[in-house]
Amino acid sequence: MANQETYNGWSNFETWQAALWLDNTYGLVDGIRNAQGQVLHDDVEAMLDCMTFECLAGETDHGLLGDILTHTDHSECTKTKILREWFKMVNIQEIADNLSEGA
Repeated sequence: MANQETYNGWSNFETWQAALWLDNTYGLVDGIRNAQGQVLHDDVEAMLDCMTFECLAGETDHGLLGDILTHTDHSECTKTKILREWFKMVNIQEIADNLSEGA
C-alpha cells in the first residue's frame, strides 16, 4: 500500500514542522550525519529532544518550541504535556530516511 502523504509531502503536520526546523537550522543535519552520509533515527530524536524539551526551561517565544506552543500562556506542566503529545506525532524515522536520501 502506498504511503498516504497528508501535509506538504509528509505524513502529518508535526513531522513536516520538525523536518523543516531541522533542515533550516544551518549545519545541524551535517552535524548528525554518520560517515556514510546517513542520518539515524536516534540522532534525529536526540536533536528534536534538544530543540524542544531541553529548551523548555529557557526562552519559549521563538524557534521550534515557540512554534509548537504558538505564544500561548501555558503553565510549565501544560507546556510539557503539549510537547510530549507533539513529539509522539512526529514520524522520526520518516525524517531520518528523508535526510539520508538527501546525502
